[in-house]
Amino acid sequence: MKPLYSILVGGALVLSGAAASAANLWEGVKAPSSQPSASIGQYTNGCLSGAEQMPLRGEGFQLMRTGRDRHYGNPALIGFLKDFSTQVAQQGLGQLQIGDMSMARGGPFSYGHRSHQLGLDADIWYSQDERALTRPLTPWERDNIAAVPLADAKAHRLIEANWDQRTPRILRLASEDPRVERIFVHPTIKRELCASAGNANAWLRKIRPWWGHNYHFHVRLACPAGDKNCVPQQPVLNAPCGDDLDWWFSDEFYAQLRGTAPPKPQVTPKPTPPPMPQQCTQVLRAP
Repeated sequence: MKPLYSILVGGALVLSGAAASAANLWEGVKAPSSQPSASIGQYTNGCLSGAEQMPLRGEGFQLMRTGRDRHYGNPALIGFLKDFSTQVAQQGLGQLQIGDMSMARGGPFSYGHRSHQLGLDADIWYSQDERALTRPLTPWERDNIAAVPLADAKAHRLIEANWDQRTPRILRLASEDPRVERIFVHPTIKRELCASAGNANAWLRKIRPWWGHNYHFHVRLACPAGDKNCVPQQPVLNAPCGDDLDWWFSDEFYAQLRGTAPPKPQVTPKPTPPPMPQQCTQVLRAP
């Protein structure tokens, strides 16, 4: 990821780069802007005005890794997470443990994520720690309890001992919410979901296999209605359990995973990251 640079041009602060350096301006701002709430730009190159902070806990959820200060979102995300958590609790599926969302004004991170910049992404753990199910977690626990993986990222297999039968029901609840655009999971988890769903798999269309995501699933909301500067993604058109899933278990994939794939005949230089949306200048500088 490239560093975030700030330069002064014609008296205006101009931001370029889709990621951040150690002196990340976005990480240095600890409060939301006073502007109206809006998600601006792309999921991997944008910012968030008028963010809301997620409560530490509520019906069906507790926050994790609060020391990172990444629990802000568009009001649409806050509303979804509260609704979703309430459904999980009321259906007897336990209590969600919510990890990274966005920073106070969105924007790029110096580590951990390329997306999560618009206040429309949230990481939710598969595992549910017994302490979180019975009482409020302490600050130390929130930052130090470890998430339990459901898949072995290197061997690319399901960890049967860690599999929780509540997981498919929780993922289906999220997937069937019309506010949700995509849910990213480890390919092995997607394969398990497809195998157990059989032909009743339409809800799996939004659930996408992606690198990592063996400890948590990543929920992404669609651009909220009225956020005219939020750049939407194309709808998922793939079959719910189609050929695109097979690639993740092909010889080509395993060669990439193990670093044994032959070099490509021609290496294309990485493109220069696009500048951040102009409106993000005002978001960063606003009171």
